[in-house]
Amino acid sequence: VSAEYPTARGPLGHAGTPRGVRAEQGQVAAAGWSQEHGPDMNMLVHLWLLCGLSTVVTPQDVTQQAQMFLEEFNRRAEDISYESSLASWNYNTNITEETARKMNEADAKWSAFYSEASRNASSFPLASIQDALTRLQIQALQDRGSSVLSPEKYSRLSTVLNTMSTIYSTGTVCKITEPSECLVLEPGLDTIMANSTDYHERLWAWEGWRADVGRMMRPLYEEYVELKNEVAKLNGYSDYGDYWRANYEADYPEEYKYSRDQLIEDVEKTFEQIKPLYQQLHAYVRHRLEQVYGPELLSSTGCLPAHLLGDMWGRFWTNLYPLTVPYPAKPNIDVTSAMVQKKWDAIKIFKAAEAFFTSVGLYPMTEGFWNNSMLTEPTDNRKVVCHPTAWDLGKNDYRIKMCTKVTMDDFLTAHHEMGHIEYDMAYSAQPYLLRGGANEGFHEAVGEIMSLSAATPQHLKSLDLLEPTFQEDEETEINFLLKQALTIVGTMPFTYMLEKWRWMVFRGEITKQEWMKRWWEMKREIVGVVEPVPHDETYCDPAVLFHVANDYSFIRYYTRTIYQFQFQEALCKAANHTGPLHTCDITNSRAAGQKLRQLLELGRSKPWTQALESITGEKYMNAVPLLHYFEPLYKWLQKNNSGRYIGWKTDWAPYSGNAIKVRISLKSALGDQAYEWDESELFLFRSSIAYAMRKYFAEVKQQEVNFQITDIHVGQQTQRISFYLTVSMPGNISDIVPKADVINAIRMSRGRINEAFRLDDNTLEFAGILPTLATPYEPPVTVWLIIFGVVISLVVIGVIVLIITGQRDRKRRARESRSEAGSNCEEVNPYNEEGKRNMGFEPSEETQTSF
Repeated sequence: VSAEYPTARGPLGHAGTPRGVRAEQGQVAAAGWSQEHGPDMNMLVHLWLLCGLSTVVTPQDVTQQAQMFLEEFNRRAEDISYESSLASWNYNTNITEETARKMNEADAKWSAFYSEASRNASSFPLASIQDALTRLQIQALQDRGSSVLSPEKYSRLSTVLNTMSTIYSTGTVCKITEPSECLVLEPGLDTIMANSTDYHERLWAWEGWRADVGRMMRPLYEEYVELKNEVAKLNGYSDYGDYWRANYEADYPEEYKYSRDQLIEDVEKTFEQIKPLYQQLHAYVRHRLEQVYGPELLSSTGCLPAHLLGDMWGRFWTNLYPLTVPYPAKPNIDVTSAMVQKKWDAIKIFKAAEAFFTSVGLYPMTEGFWNNSMLTEPTDNRKVVCHPTAWDLGKNDYRIKMCTKVTMDDFLTAHHEMGHIEYDMAYSAQPYLLRGGANEGFHEAVGEIMSLSAATPQHLKSLDLLEPTFQEDEETEINFLLKQALTIVGTMPFTYMLEKWRWMVFRGEITKQEWMKRWWEMKREIVGVVEPVPHDETYCDPAVLFHVANDYSFIRYYTRTIYQFQFQEALCKAANHTGPLHTCDITNSRAAGQKLRQLLELGRSKPWTQALESITGEKYMNAVPLLHYFEPLYKWLQKNNSGRYIGWKTDWAPYSGNAIKVRISLKSALGDQAYEWDESELFLFRSSIAYAMRKYFAEVKQQEVNFQITDIHVGQQTQRISFYLTVSMPGNISDIVPKADVINAIRMSRGRINEAFRLDDNTLEFAGILPTLATPYEPPVTVWLIIFGVVISLVVIGVIVLIITGQRDRKRRARESRSEAGSNCEEVNPYNEEGKRNMGFEPSEETQTSF
């Protein structure tokens, strides 16, 4: 039941552009104020400023001018936003270069219009506006969103967002054995992730989507974070997460105030309330999956492998129901097979949803809805964005885009999407800037209320999707509640953790050098889910989810779950329901419908705390109704899980058995000469292991296997330079090389690996691999010592040469002297030429003094 609410209501925290793929506060748009119709808005503002210079401007004057300004804005905004929304619809239902160009042109027109309006609205002092609704609209319009950026950066942001959306919508994963056979996400990969129980097939699809889509998005998402943080700061917020949380802020009346910090506190408080229920559900699901896949692939005390959880992201566990149903002998409350058997189609699914809403006094769909919506995937080979979305284009034009399949899951999703449309219709009489949910979570919760009723056995029996003889007893009750919990409870830690990670990224608490490291650490700690294969910092796993790639705040899906049970409890009381909350079906209750309709019609005209109080009697989020709903299941799980480990240990991973822990001690080995361990060193390490694997397979296994660094995986890195190493066969990360082969390859090339890093077996430690007989690495002589040695050697050689040549010269002169003396019969002293006397050579009569 994942669904979004794209609209042109950017100024109030809903989707920024009417593109249907963004959810930004106060974003975006294009083309200046036209003077073709009505009073010029610039003139109104300039007139007000001129009056302020010449005379005292009373609060009444300011209020009247602001109201005139808004009247003109509302009239113009209807037309320009509709053009932009329609162009965005055309692109999302037919992805081509032409529709992209037209969408960008229309978006530019809306952007310039909204940017100019926002600048003009900033001229009005809020404190001087007496009318509350006027002040609320001006305040909303003063938030300039992304248009606050320079034209160059705004253009770049649009390009980044469009590119990420296109990558997500057109990404494919190709089969290893047949590279020409590729699957898109919907339909294709989603079917594998929904139905397959082949561990390795699921891993192929899961990893392929992240390797193809996530890695392509990584540099774009880094830009996105920087640009969006700049948008937030220029609009007066500390970061983009803070900017998103402002959607829940309420400034007045005093008794209904609510702050951005309160949102964080309430989310954390309610999560602690829900955690015991989730831990019991987690333990039960882990046990049942271990029965399906075997203890060699799951740990009875560890985290759940991320690729086994029912969809591409592990967001909704709904598709695990056939594997986890507590009482399989009971009639199946998943009515998919009955829908197929009774020849239901997309139209019948949405007609059933419409009938539910009209039965409680809400609105029927318009003729344009049925004519213009895209309820099934086109058969004319158009590329479309299949992700379910509800569209309020303006001018009473409502549509849904969804590649509906005949399943119970899509049956409930149809109710959810139509719930958005009902909300749009209810507040359509509000001024343009007040058309939106009281907060983003409210809009999501409305559809979910209807899904709670639509999923009950009582309602399904009324649609002839359960046999009339179907009897509800304790076992069917547990089956039903478990199916509901897989969808509702299973997703809450996922949602909380994802948004907490993004908030920390925007605040700078998680740097981009450790995005994936902290992502999977938090996933293990908070959700109890572990990566099936290690991912390094070339990945961007969060961005492979539609909402992240398309700039949606995500906490709405957490708050909506709390709200929906608060709403459901209040509406069931209005419907005079008796019995447990999970049995309530408000179908045909006009009293419940009237209570809900009054809430929906408010739009954003009242603080959400006041709107919540009007229907539930309390102002803030409260998880107690949700816990009441699942109370019978919680008690059953506690009994069923007796003897099992509740919670999860975070030190286990599916690849643990084939992983080798590596520890590197640069300081111990090299002392002051230790170098910095960085991405380049890690690249060299992976290259060295790839070399060792190639050599081992070639020489020992007699196989030519072309290992690349992309086949060498490093995970769980620490600052003290330790990490886990695994190796996969080339091009197939799901085929992990056995640990024994990796050990033998490392031992075979240990000396070469050590030498590459100037380390030895003790300072480059592969845990579990015995030291080799390789010669310990001897650090090379430093450069200055080499130079000194060369110079000294040259000096010594020079001295030796001088001595030898001197001796040769003296001998030569001596021979010449003797030869000359022999001819003259005289004894000659060879030292005479140098002015020295040697009496041994002097003629003497005294034999004692002569030689």
